[in-house]
Parts: sequence; C-alpha cells; structure tokens
Amino acid sequence: MTPAQRTSRFDRAWAPIAAGGCLLAILAAVLAPAGADSAPLRVLTLGQTAETPPASCPGKIVNNVEITPCRVEGHVTGFQAVADGVAQPYEAPFEGKVVAWSITLAKPSTTETATTTNEVAFFNEFLGQPAEARIGILRTIEGSNPPQYKLVRQSPLEVLNPYFGSTPVFALAHPLTVLTGQIVALTIPTWAPMFAFNVSAENTWRGSRLPEHCASKEDIQGGHPQQGVGKTKTYGCYYSNARLLYTATLVKKP
Repeated sequence: MTPAQRTSRFDRAWAPIAAGGCLLAILAAVLAPAGADSAPLRVLTLGQTAETPPASCPGKIVNNVEITPCRVEGHVTGFQAVADGVAQPYEAPFEGKVVAWSITLAKPSTTETATTTNEVAFFNEFLGQPAEARIGILRTIEGSNPPQYKLVRQSPLEVLNPYFGSTPVFALAHPLTVLTGQIVALTIPTWAPMFAFNVSAENTWRGSRLPEHCASKEDIQGGHPQQGVGKTKTYGCYYSNARLLYTATLVKKP
C-alpha cells in the first residue's frame, strides 16, 4: 500500500506490566488500617464496565480493499461521557487517590503483506513515536460552553510499544489526589492503539479539540493534548459509537 493509499485510509478512519508488584505494594500501604477505629476503605475502578469491547488492530486487507480497519487515537486528551450505557464513568464519586491506571492495547501490524500493512510505521510517521500515554485529573470550568476543563494533576508518561496486545497496569509511585466530581482523562501525546469503534451508541467520548475541528486528517494531526498543569483547554468535540479503553484505580479513605 502506497503512502497516499494509507493517508486515504486514515481520512476514513477518523470519522471520528508495568509495576504490577508495585501496585500491590501501594495498595497494601494505602489499605493498611491506621488504627482500631479506622473506617473501611473503598476501592473503585473508574471506567470499568460489565463488558469491554476489543481494541481495533490489526486490520485486514483483501485485494487492496480494507475489510477489517485498524483505528487508533492520537494528539488528544479525552474521556468517556458514556461507557456501555454508564454515564460519567471517569468522574470521581468521592475524594481519594488514584493509585494506578491501565490501558487495553491492540497489536497493530508491523509488516507489509498481502493482507496487512505496516500500521505501526504509518502511525509513527503520521502522529509521532513512540506510542505513549498518561492520565490527567480535570476540573470542570462551570458555565463554559463548549465545555472547558482545567488540568490539576497528571501522571508520568508511559511508553506503550512494549505492551501492544496486552493490558498493562501502571502503578503510581506518587498517587494523584482526586476531588469529588473531578474527571480522570487519558492523554495521548503521540498515538495509542486503545480505541474501540463502531460500538453501540451507548459509548460516547469527549476530546480536547476545538468545535468544527474534530474529524479530518488535519484536525487529528494538528491536535494538542492537554499537558500543562494549571491550564485550561476546550473540549469541543463529542464522538459517538466509540470507546477509549482505559481505567483508573481510585482509593477512598473515609
């Protein structure tokens, strides 16, 4: 497939473990009782639903016709407004600490064959490399329209390439404080194959792009994720029938 053909595919596309032991140690430390009168702690996995759709990729091509598409997201910060019918699945229902996060990654193709293209090379060229992501804590700017959010905290960046085809869990050495009503968003500075599309209409997400600049190749490539702590950004794009596949572990101590 030529670069021009790949770009055409990309235009159509945008219609729209690490630290496992460390996580256990962090949870043990956080959950350890402080005294006989300590109230029980609560652990909640934000973004977790009864069913999780698979991430797309690799794609499949037959006679130069795309049969199974490979779709990713990039240059954006976003969060689900609805996931599998659950409203605001990443909004903290109580004050606590995010101690870890996970991301479900597809395994894009790295070779050119009769039925596949080098998807990793294409996305590297178009959106930058390596594939990477982090989470951020957002506070809603009341009364803003289109909605705006202030970034109050964020985790370190994680390189995702070694984990393609799996669901890594990244424990946070320094857990992120989250207040009631704040949102845990996913930031993708380059690209990440954690995107499920053509799912039910009960899956919608909001992205950090300006209104009317939501879907074209130029809009995606020219997008800027929200990574400036203390700064505010407009989330003017609302996407349906799609899902960002990540979770965040929130711990509350009454």
